[in-house]
This record gives sequence, structure tokens and C-alpha cells, in this order.
Amino acid sequence: MSRQDRLRRVLILCCSFARNLAYYRVGRSTDYLHLQKESNTTFTFWRAVNGNFIDMCVLEWCKLFADKKGKHYWKNIVSNPDEFRAGLLLHIGTKEAGFQKDIDIMLRYRDKFIAHLDSDPIMFIPALDAAKKAVWFYYAHVVDHEGANLAGLPPDLEAGYLQTEDEARIVYRKV
Repeated sequence: MSRQDRLRRVLILCCSFARNLAYYRVGRSTDYLHLQKESNTTFTFWRAVNGNFIDMCVLEWCKLFADKKGKHYWKNIVSNPDEFRAGLLLHIGTKEAGFQKDIDIMLRYRDKFIAHLDSDPIMFIPALDAAKKAVWFYYAHVVDHEGANLAGLPPDLEAGYLQTEDEARIVYRKV
């Protein structure tokens, strides 16, 4: 696979994370949470849909930040890993140990509840604020410093995210 193809796939993974995060958060907002209550006749559908959105967020994020041998792992993509790491940690507002804790939480959720249904009695859904910041940083870095071809992808991930939130609201309002 060419470098340009790999960079493009990183951007696609970032967009997939953003899209699924937008769908998940709109579905969990107070305006639409009633769809997942047992009083709604289709609550199991809406719970499954919303659960799938969070699961995809975690899977995509792990490809970008946790799977060290993966083709899209940041250290295997960026030209200057030390500079990227420093900028990433600054952008997220944490130190290396804090980011490693975020990675461990995401991997635990992925490994214990998505890839396998292990023996943990309680599912701990990770908070995604730092994950979102990390993905936004990675996307911007690949666009601004690695020479990726956007070809139809948003130049600004936040704009694409907000558009996707609007799309989700339209769908949820129709229910």
C-alpha cells in the first residue's frame, strides 16, 4: 500500500470515529434517550444501535492509538513521532502516563466487551473527550504535516462532526 493510501485510510478511520461519536452522543442526549427506555416498544433496537456506535468509536480509536503493530497506528504513520507525541499530549492536556491510562481503558473495553465477552461483571464505557481530542489532533496533523489527499473528506474534522450531529438529529426526530 502506498503512503498516500495509508494516510487516506488514517483520515477515513478518523472520520469514522467522528461519525460514530456524533451518532452515539446525539442518541444519548436528553432529547432522544427516551428511545432507549423500556417504555418504548423499540428500545432494544435503539440500545443496540447506540451500543454499536460506541463500539465502533473504540475500535477505530484503538487502530489509531493503541495497536502498536497496526498499519494506522500513529507512530507508524507520522514522519516525526517525537514531535507528534509532544503535540498530542499538549493538545489533550495530559502527560504520557495519563495518555497510557486512556489507552488501557479503551483496550480493556475493546478486549473485554467488544472482542470477547469476558468475565467482568460490569461494563465500563470509556469517556471519549480525550479520545476525541486525540483523533482531531491526528487528523489535523496528517492533513497539515503529512501531505494527505483529502479527496472528498472534510478539511476540518470538527465541521464534519457537527454536520453528522445534525444528520443524526434529523433521523432521531423522525422516530
